[in-house]
Amino acid sequence: MELRGWIVGATAIVLAAGCSKMPPPMTDADRAALADSVSQVVTQTFASLAQDAAVEKVLSYFVKGNELVSAANGMIFPTYDSLVKVENAEYRPGTKLDVKFDQKHLTVLDRDVVVFAAILNGVMKDSAGTAWPVHAAWTAVYHRTSDGWKIAADHSSVAAPMPAAPAKPRRRAR
Repeated sequence: MELRGWIVGATAIVLAAGCSKMPPPMTDADRAALADSVSQVVTQTFASLAQDAAVEKVLSYFVKGNELVSAANGMIFPTYDSLVKVENAEYRPGTKLDVKFDQKHLTVLDRDVVVFAAILNGVMKDSAGTAWPVHAAWTAVYHRTSDGWKIAADHSSVAAPMPAAPAKPRRRAR
């Protein structure tokens, strides 16, 4: 009987220790604080890219290695290394990316994962001053790492151009 008491007591201690390590459920205030934190990171990121969008800077906002997946322009880049090749072609020295956010949404999935989605509107300029408009839907999954919030997955899409209006039929002369 005494042994069974020890076993029950030891089991209770182990269970209590295991349960105490779980973080408490997130409150609305916790979720709001996490969303605000990521929103600030995104705002600071794009403010920095408006000054200089060097490829090294752009890539510094992503997780490294095989934990990254990016999709854009009908293609999937399943690793950091595959994204490097694309970004080197797009972000030449002297490039600047100046965008504003429309329809911004943040979804907190847990304490370490927040999804950011928005319409990006603005302009990208190269070092020669050539500019082209940016209008894209962008979604990024931010993961909290030891280096801060980093993009673990992202997707951007550009709306297809509107089809040309059909030609009006000509009226026959009478």
